[in-house]
Amino acid sequence: MKKRLLGRTSLLISEIGFGAWAIGGTSYGPTDDRASRRALSFAFEQGVNFFDTADTYGHGHSEKLIGETFRKSSIRKQVILASKVGWDFYHGASKKNFDAAYIRFACGESLKRLKTDYLDLYQLHNPSYELIKEGNVFKVLTDLHKEGKIRFWGVSIHTVEEGTSAIQNGGADTIQAVYNLIDQKIREKLMPNCKAHDMGLIVREPLACGLLTGKYSLESRFLKTDHRNRWTQEKLKDDFKRIERVNRILEPKKISLKQAAIEFVLLSDSVSCVIPGIKTEEQLQDHLNALKHPKLEMPEAERLKALVQDDELFQIGAYRN
Repeated sequence: MKKRLLGRTSLLISEIGFGAWAIGGTSYGPTDDRASRRALSFAFEQGVNFFDTADTYGHGHSEKLIGETFRKSSIRKQVILASKVGWDFYHGASKKNFDAAYIRFACGESLKRLKTDYLDLYQLHNPSYELIKEGNVFKVLTDLHKEGKIRFWGVSIHTVEEGTSAIQNGGADTIQAVYNLIDQKIREKLMPNCKAHDMGLIVREPLACGLLTGKYSLESRFLKTDHRNRWTQEKLKDDFKRIERVNRILEPKKISLKQAAIEFVLLSDSVSCVIPGIKTEEQLQDHLNALKHPKLEMPEAERLKALVQDDELFQIGAYRN
């Protein structure tokens, strides 16, 4: 497993990390905890050392599974645990909460579930642009760092403007953002900005929440417990039109959509790590194949990038989780 520096943190992390949203069990359909634990252990055995979760994933369940799997101190020292804060599910219906007292409380609860006394990376979970620009929310993260509860901190963002503001105003160590074959909005401005400021860039949703796996079509339906159930038909129609254009580039070279999706993200030297969502060993093995047997070459990669400039469909619309 190749490793890359996570920006200025000095942490060497695996190119492919473990996106642990799905194993929370409440957003991507049913899960099997035994399969989730096997997937986590298999990932570690294969050299994956970066595990990204959030307290809200399954209301703590994702963190709990990770904590149980890596509770041995000898293993804990070898893994890099990242979590997020900002969705308050402790006090009634989930709502955004970035108050300093809440962040301090939530951090303590995450540490308990993860069975550790420190987090390698603690990230604000999609705060608003106004909150990032104001900057007051960052003080509690600085305090938690001084207290040894977190080693580094970052911001998970939706928009380029939010990421730019986090770099300019917050002193964050990392940015987490969406980047994939059908959503390349961060590439032109935010990615170079991260590189210029030695900012660790963690890419989420490289498979566009599963659409780039090739498993789904416009006729696919998602369970009510699946967050994708709230997607509109209009969004899906546009996404599958984009995917059709991507496949036109890949098919002559017989490159699978799923493999190209992972390779495409890792071609950028601005990216520190890509964190596809993983529920099973088989899913992880698919992602590892993209590293072991790369097929995407630069001519195709450049044509995939050019879609943003050449095709208006790639310039409109952006789904926000």
